[in-house]
Amino acid sequence: GQLAVEGDQHAITAVAARLEHESWDVRRVAVEALPQLAEKGDHNAITAVAACVGDTDWDVRRAAVEALVQLTEKGDPRAVTAVVARLEDAGCDVTRAEVNALVQLAEKGD
Repeated sequence: GQLAVEGDQHAITAVAARLEHESWDVRRVAVEALPQLAEKGDHNAITAVAACVGDTDWDVRRAAVEALVQLTEKGDPRAVTAVVARLEDAGCDVTRAEVNALVQLAEKGD
């Protein structure tokens, strides 16, 4: 069954609190859960997930980039900025997920 309805801010807050957990696996699962709980465009969820794009674990970063694609509309400056910042920090270590996300998020001219 469903544990929470889409847009339930209490559930979103509870899951977002796990984004700072010491275990990378808990953080990854929390990032993956947020797009299932939050409505597209939810400011709190986008802000929380965008912060995870810079996580110390690559799997959490990948999940965050993919979650941003699900949570935002094309051209959303918060998502584009978060992914571009990650690309700039990554140097040659650019992942396929980040490039694919940027293609899906950015509008012509971004």
